[in-house]
Amino acid sequence: MGAVSAAKPVIKVAAICGSLRKGSYNRGLLRAASEICQESISGMQIEYVDISPLPMLNTDLEVDGKFPAVVETFRQKILEFDSFLFASPEYNYSVTGPLKNAIDWASRAPNVWADKAAAIVSAGGSFGGGRSQYHLRQIGVYLDLHFINKPEFFLRAFESPAKFDDDGNLLDESAKDNLKEILLALQAFTLRLQGCNFNVSTISEFPRQSGSVSEERAALTPFTKDIGQRFHASAGYKLGRSSESYDWHDLETCNNEGRVISQFQDKNFKLKDRIYNYKARARMYKMALVASWVFFLIVFMLNYWVKDVGDACCRRNMVGKSLDLWVAYS
Repeated sequence: MGAVSAAKPVIKVAAICGSLRKGSYNRGLLRAASEICQESISGMQIEYVDISPLPMLNTDLEVDGKFPAVVETFRQKILEFDSFLFASPEYNYSVTGPLKNAIDWASRAPNVWADKAAAIVSAGGSFGGGRSQYHLRQIGVYLDLHFINKPEFFLRAFESPAKFDDDGNLLDESAKDNLKEILLALQAFTLRLQGCNFNVSTISEFPRQSGSVSEERAALTPFTKDIGQRFHASAGYKLGRSSESYDWHDLETCNNEGRVISQFQDKNFKLKDRIYNYKARARMYKMALVASWVFFLIVFMLNYWVKDVGDACCRRNMVGKSLDLWVAYS
């Protein structure tokens, strides 16, 4: 157990709030998350990242391929983190303008959001900010951000009893418990994306099956913090393409997961991955349709044949009775 604790990685999480209001309830959620990490979750650190100094996105501010100083500082800071915790109110069924602006600045090539884990929490009205969460997930698809799917956190901030105090600090204990579940899930998912073969049940309280610790994986640090090393300094650099070592790690992780999925399919369904493409499914549907038509045709022909045989038998009986009557009367 001591060896596992010594090799325990520390996950650095960037807490980003979509509201700039001083007493923001969503900012209160991030403060509560930071307190929970300090009190009961080891191996996880949350740092608040202020997005208010960022100017509105304007590509004219990029001179000779360089960003404004405040933007470059923000991008470098985002690159240092292992995962992200977003908290945003819902404005017009979507995320807030300041949050979208920060996302856009950091997504300028090279994209510094890519290939990292993320989670979303929100406090709002009757929907608890839920619609903004799903819009943010949609944005994350292009950013290559990997959001945890469950659990979800929507807090109806204006319902009684009071969820926050006058300073915007979270009071609701059940909300704190749900927030802790979000953090534990984010921690486990972050380690999985980084390819760390740790026993997650010993890293935190998140329930997982125990496994052995790999010293080779513990020493693996595929996520370099230097943008120049992480991306090509060629045309691929402008497109945000990652370096060969980074590609290797991503391919290695995906291949390992792919082999597990393929083994499960072969064992339980006796099928190969290739049948899951749309052309194979279309062929299967056509074959099923043809087979059903053949079946109904056979049933129809059998029914017609039985009816024809029955009519023939009736005619034979009538002829036989007529002959018997003719013999009797004669």
